[in-house]
Amino acid sequence: MAQVSLTQILVVVGFLAALIAVQIVLQRNARGIGKRLGRGREIQVVEVTALGPNDRLSLVEADGQRILVLTGRHGAGAFMVLGTSRQSHAAEAP
Repeated sequence: MAQVSLTQILVVVGFLAALIAVQIVLQRNARGIGKRLGRGREIQVVEVTALGPNDRLSLVEADGQRILVLTGRHGAGAFMVLGTSRQSHAAEAP
């Protein structure tokens, strides 16, 4: 039977403590980290709402424009451009 040294036990405990610490930090900052990772993307899904068992209405932002996208059971859908997003208005304001 192999002997387990105190050093090996300390390394494993230290590694587990580091993993737990990283998990706690990520959970506390998940929203901020997610926003930072989303920067620079040209297309973002802002919100999705179920209209029924097979229909979805999605609000998508692409290149500063907000677009409503309706998708149905068989993928057939429609879209409507709403105009510029609130964020692009705020960025343009002096």
